[in-house]
Amino acid sequence: MQTGGETTTGRDRHRGLTTVALVASLAVLSVPNATAKDFKPGDVKLCGVGKCAAIMDPATTNALESLIYTGGSPQRVGAPHLGAAYFKLRFDNRYVPGIVAARRLDRFLSYGVVLERFRRGSWYRVPPAGARGLRILSAGLRPFRLTPAAVGKSR
Repeated sequence: MQTGGETTTGRDRHRGLTTVALVASLAVLSVPNATAKDFKPGDVKLCGVGKCAAIMDPATTNALESLIYTGGSPQRVGAPHLGAAYFKLRFDNRYVPGIVAARRLDRFLSYGVVLERFRRGSWYRVPPAGARGLRILSAGLRPFRLTPAAVGKSR
């Protein structure tokens, strides 16, 4: 309908504004997901009893990003024994996506990050570059000791 030189109706304008608002909302909502999958040095910390250390080594952050978000299917491995040393991985917002454990810090247990990728109670292999970097960083930290309660937090 054309009135006074307009070529669209009020209903068409409303649909257009609704579409623009929807597209803008989706763009805003997609930003956290994109940034959460792109670890930069310092975005993730390795935490022991009473102290955390920022993971600054790019090879280590890339390995963790690959394990948690972007790589192929993670390889399942056997569980470390109860009492084994473990450390929490912690994001800047204090969220703990999981723990790394065993003498070589080469095993990861998800605490609920990417539920489609990890199974509750299953341990996964940390890529060698990531495990190596975590071992170096852990030298100044006191580890937690693996308990049934720590394993029970897996989601």
